[in-house]
Amino acid sequence: MSRHRAIRNLNLEDEMDDDYDDDYDDYEDEENPEKQYTYDRNSLSTNYYTYLTDSGRNSPALPAPHPAPTTSLSSTIVRNMTAPLLHQNQKPPKNLNSRPSTPQTSSNLNTPKRTPQVKNLQAESTTPTVSRPSSEVDLTSFRRNQLQNIAKAPSVARKTPKPRVADKDLINLIVVGHVDAGKSTLMGHLLHDLEVVDSRTIDKFKHEAARNGKASFAYAWVLDETEEERERGVTMDIGRTSFETSHRRIVLLDAPGHKDFISNMITGTSQADAAILVVNATTGEFETGFENGGQTKEHALLLRSLGVTQLIVAVNKLDTVDWSQDRFDEIKNNLSVFLTRQAGFSKPKFVPVSGFTGENLIKRMELDWYDGPCLLELIDSFVAPQPPSDGPLRIGISDVLKVASNQLVVSGKIESGEVEKDDKVYIMSSVTAATVKECANNDGSRHCFAGDYILLTLQGTFEPESIQTGSVVVRAGPDTLIPSKKFEVRLVAFEIAMPIIKGAKAELYAHSLCVPCTFTNLLYTINKSNGEILKKGPRFIAKGASAVVEIETEYDIAIETFTSCRALGRVTFRAGGNTIAAGIVEKVITPQ
Repeated sequence: MSRHRAIRNLNLEDEMDDDYDDDYDDYEDEENPEKQYTYDRNSLSTNYYTYLTDSGRNSPALPAPHPAPTTSLSSTIVRNMTAPLLHQNQKPPKNLNSRPSTPQTSSNLNTPKRTPQVKNLQAESTTPTVSRPSSEVDLTSFRRNQLQNIAKAPSVARKTPKPRVADKDLINLIVVGHVDAGKSTLMGHLLHDLEVVDSRTIDKFKHEAARNGKASFAYAWVLDETEEERERGVTMDIGRTSFETSHRRIVLLDAPGHKDFISNMITGTSQADAAILVVNATTGEFETGFENGGQTKEHALLLRSLGVTQLIVAVNKLDTVDWSQDRFDEIKNNLSVFLTRQAGFSKPKFVPVSGFTGENLIKRMELDWYDGPCLLELIDSFVAPQPPSDGPLRIGISDVLKVASNQLVVSGKIESGEVEKDDKVYIMSSVTAATVKECANNDGSRHCFAGDYILLTLQGTFEPESIQTGSVVVRAGPDTLIPSKKFEVRLVAFEIAMPIIKGAKAELYAHSLCVPCTFTNLLYTINKSNGEILKKGPRFIAKGASAVVEIETEYDIAIETFTSCRALGRVTFRAGGNTIAAGIVEKVITPQ
């Protein structure tokens, strides 16, 4: 314990009488020589931020926080700290590593040679500076110049396309209808009866479907090829196949009926020339699809607004009601009024069928009350359109299959013009140059014309996600497509709960494109029959009204006027899960 201090007999009064603070008063009277080098945050920040304000910059001199008779090092420090911020090009002092150790060094920092330099910086900071254009502005300007050069490029003289020698005309046929109407089963059974699908494949589907508890879905699996579609029992994407009748080559498009996949249905409808609307004749099922918020009405309206004029109504599952004539007539009467008066179809044709049993599909069924043609005969009676193969090239991309840095594989329909290998093209709206390396249609032809659904292999330099569904392949020249984001549209409002007002948001659908848009201006309402202007600048557009409006999309898109290209000039608007309007593009407002 010798290391420790003994405190038993310690006198506290002697210990308190110590000389620890004898010289403290003497130290207080002396001046601290290091005080001028001490960092004072309050005084420095005050001068610093005052100097950065407009009043501080415009003032002739900076007020010193602690006036001294000789020099103020804090003022010098402020000047030297703010100078690099005020002028980026100011050269730093040569001796950066040196630091003041004596008051003499402090006086050297505040030499008259440095003071006017700071004053010049103050004068320069008060003059306005012109900001450099941002990269976005540069890119927009570059795109405009690029589009102008593409439009000014001379049209390359092309060989006169030889008309395709074909015994049968081509028709793109889409099958639509409410969910569970039996669309896939109906067309799958039709393909089996036409021997497009062999019996061995159907037997395989029957065994697999029965094993999964979906024995009635065997024929639907012909078109529902994905595992998710077969598991859920609903069509989710466009099923595509082809077959032939006596006088027609048919490209069959099986559209989804569920409202969650309405965008895929619109994409398929934009490529169609004719349609089959399938309705369910089962008691209560037709009313569900037609009256109680089903998709039968909406699909019919979308068909007509997207340019489909030829329509067959297949009244399916009549075997569940013992082929009742009363049920068939009831459905026919209700649908005829809607299709002719509201949707705008002139002469829809009705046919009783059963997709599950295969009756009245390719052979006429003997019924006491029906002696008309079967479904296949009605399909063979469709009139093939004559697309403009001699017009400007327009290929709407409906699917991007493969993307690489220098190669791109896409599929789409030629809406106008013709294309072959080694053609120089541009992809709008990304303004991407490319060369056609391969192109082929359903027949394997290497020279494809308007109306063909083709597979296109392009070579060029492609950025990730720059080419998407809804892009359009064009050629350079005066008739090229110039992307824009503002359009003037003539539309008809459907049965909507809320009227369309200025500033309303919606989704715009055009060919394979879906993009958000805004109704920026309501120009005027018009008379449907003669096009006469009824009211300029309306406050809203009510249901059933026809009007001309201005819309603006979030970014540039590749559509054009209806008179230039019908397929790219039709637009449809949806909001809140419902189709609210449809119309045509009358004017493209290009940026100046």
